[in-house]
Amino acid sequence: MKKKNLFLKTLFLMLIMMFGVISCDFLANKTIRVPNSVIESKMKEKFPITKNFLVGKITVKNPKISFKDNRIYLTTDYDASLLADRSEGVIGLNSEIKFDQKTSQLYLVDLQVDKILDKNGKDMISTPAAKSLKALVSNYLETNPVYKYDQEGKKKKVKVKNMFIKNGKLFVQT
Repeated sequence: MKKKNLFLKTLFLMLIMMFGVISCDFLANKTIRVPNSVIESKMKEKFPITKNFLVGKITVKNPKISFKDNRIYLTTDYDASLLADRSEGVIGLNSEIKFDQKTSQLYLVDLQVDKILDKNGKDMISTPAAKSLKALVSNYLETNPVYKYDQEGKKKKVKVKNMFIKNGKLFVQT
């Protein structure tokens, strides 16, 4: 009886290992749609984000993400202290994405800030503080990666060749 259980356990482990190897080969040279639930869970790991700059400090939290055509749309709450001015509210932006295959990092490109609202919902996009906020956020997001695919650190078997948005969905090409 013990030998039979040991044999079944060994067989089960071999099957799991075999399916793991097959799945890695199966995922090579494929284009896979990333479900929104995966994207949202990765975002929740990263937020809230606080960045200190020479002229102030910005915290963003409670992100909401969507995709349309080939762009990503992000709306998030912000709390900013710029020079002597403090404000909070909602900032909305959209961008295309670019995956750098050499570094396995994902960048936002062609970033556009759509709206900056104060906590009462008043449009603040044309105020001096909002213009400073827009410049800081744009410069930071376009020069720093928003995601790094860490193949070595997590022992992932699949190499990512590209990430792109098409028809309002995020895809990963392996």
